[in-house]
Amino acid sequence: MADCIYRLVGSNTHYILERIENKNALQEERINLEVNGWVVSGKADLYENKTVYDYKNTSVWAVLNGAKPEWASQLNCYAHGYRAMGFPVEGLAIIAILRDWSKFKAGQGNYPAKQVVTLPIDLWSDAKAQTYIEDRVLLHQAAESLSDDDIPICTPEERWERPTKFAVVKGQNKGAWRVVDTLEEAEKLKAQIEESSGNEYRIDERPGESVRCMNYCSCRDYCNFYQRLVPF
Repeated sequence: MADCIYRLVGSNTHYILERIENKNALQEERINLEVNGWVVSGKADLYENKTVYDYKNTSVWAVLNGAKPEWASQLNCYAHGYRAMGFPVEGLAIIAILRDWSKFKAGQGNYPAKQVVTLPIDLWSDAKAQTYIEDRVLLHQAAESLSDDDIPICTPEERWERPTKFAVVKGQNKGAWRVVDTLEEAEKLKAQIEESSGNEYRIDERPGESVRCMNYCSCRDYCNFYQRLVPF
């Protein structure tokens, strides 16, 4: 149950927002598209003034670097569905509600000034959206005839993969003097700084992690890749 708290909060947020009556908008409108013999269905949170919106109850860190690629794909699929139903779409946006926002950090650097942030999303062409949807359907259809071992694993981007890093650390300190991408680079830096400073340094390996697999994927218990990450 504890793992579902954020999902519960997000569901409640959506429930409250969709109850706000707006006669000039479409809210939670079901969209259906037939693609290669399958029905692809989705439900956007809001369509208003030729713009498709989706609410996200998320963390500050999820928006600091802009919208996630999967958010862009999601909204562009909605937009393609609306266009197919005869509704023009000229814009897309994520309404991000930041659950861990702190007013004491507001305005510092690129930290959000408000707890609600609107993130514009680039609008794809009809052709690009159609190709994306068709490709995803074909991948799912192909997977039906494959064994678990033959199903392609998600890409590093889809797994939110953090690569292994190497930290050059002075003596028994915990904080790194510098963190680099390869062991070779770390060894070179260690030798240089020890020669110039006369102090001893060590190299700590910081193992990479597939963050989505380990913490957020609802299918991980059925995934062979995840089973290799966490052997039982």
